[in-house]
Amino acid sequence: MEILPEIEVSNAQHEAIQALRNKAFPDHQVARSYYKQLLHMRALEYQDNQLIGYMGLDYRAVNVGGDVYKVLGVSDFCIDSAWQRKGIGSSMLAQLTDYASDKDVDFIVLISELHDFYVANGFQLVESYASWLRIHEHTNYGVAVEYVDELYVKPMKDKSWPAGHMDWLGYMY
Repeated sequence: MEILPEIEVSNAQHEAIQALRNKAFPDHQVARSYYKQLLHMRALEYQDNQLIGYMGLDYRAVNVGGDVYKVLGVSDFCIDSAWQRKGIGSSMLAQLTDYASDKDVDFIVLISELHDFYVANGFQLVESYASWLRIHEHTNYGVAVEYVDELYVKPMKDKSWPAGHMDWLGYMY
């Protein structure tokens, strides 16, 4: 898996990401390689020069229960349908965990409906009220405050995810 800073992603890579992302998320297709906002990094998995796995990575601080944590957020994680159920997604998550393990990251976080997959890969489901900047098609619609029940976290240090309101301090992935 290759992890690139956003600014180093080539036009060809953006096109491949867009095609894979739109195929994986047909109800959320867009004419760009990201859904809501540019990301800090992109994790790309290739097989014979074909992009078969992708995840956007966003490094930021979040506030949970009044404490601030540094998180590496995963956005738009997808594997080409022809390559699913072959361990590629789990391998990418393991490589991401290795990557983050020696960085200043408290938790890896993501939003998903794939409960069994993420729990099997060391993530914990947490639920709480959360606030975030609601963005759609490059327009800010203000701050949302809602109950979130599909948040998965993976501790990178000896910390536990605290109880309490989560402020994303920006958009939700």
